[in-house]
Amino acid sequence: MSLTLKRYKCNMPELNLLFGTNKNSFKKLFNSYYQPLCHLGRHYLGDEDEAKTVVQEAFVKLWEVRHELESGSNIQNYLFTLVKNNCLNILKRRQILLKHHEKIQEKELRYQYESLNRISDDYLEFKELKEKIDAAIKNLPEHLRVVFELSRFKDMKNREIALELEISQKTVEARMTKALKILREELKDYLPLIMILPNFLD
Repeated sequence: MSLTLKRYKCNMPELNLLFGTNKNSFKKLFNSYYQPLCHLGRHYLGDEDEAKTVVQEAFVKLWEVRHELESGSNIQNYLFTLVKNNCLNILKRRQILLKHHEKIQEKELRYQYESLNRISDDYLEFKELKEKIDAAIKNLPEHLRVVFELSRFKDMKNREIALELEISQKTVEARMTKALKILREELKDYLPLIMILPNFLD
């Protein structure tokens, strides 16, 4: 659907009337161009809220520079250019964010591939994997190991562990978080296999 804007060309007296003290004239101008410009913004941004924001910013800018407009200024072209440039800036920011997100995804995929590739066939035996896990848990500081074992091996809730150990629930959560962080680091080369063990490092 093509965008059609009414031609709105003013000489200096009309500009003074329009942007000097007569706010009703500005409102009339706003009503004439708002919807067509929003349509333009939606077409390129694909988001109605962003399009409305872009158009509103264009009218704010127009109001701010109203006294700087020269005789014969084409208001239509000026508003169109403001909206177009604002849309371009948003699209550029989206491209930057997309590239950043893609780089993060690529890095994660590369890490997962390299991690899986480092695992020799010997480690595909669950018996040997269990030995690695047991050793990592055993090496945890005792206060962290106890909380981890109660949670993962006895299926106790944080509240139950807190009562059992006579500590606060927040302390349980903090110790569990620290234990998981240590285990993930210690077992990082085996994460692809550990991921199939339900809730182990969640």
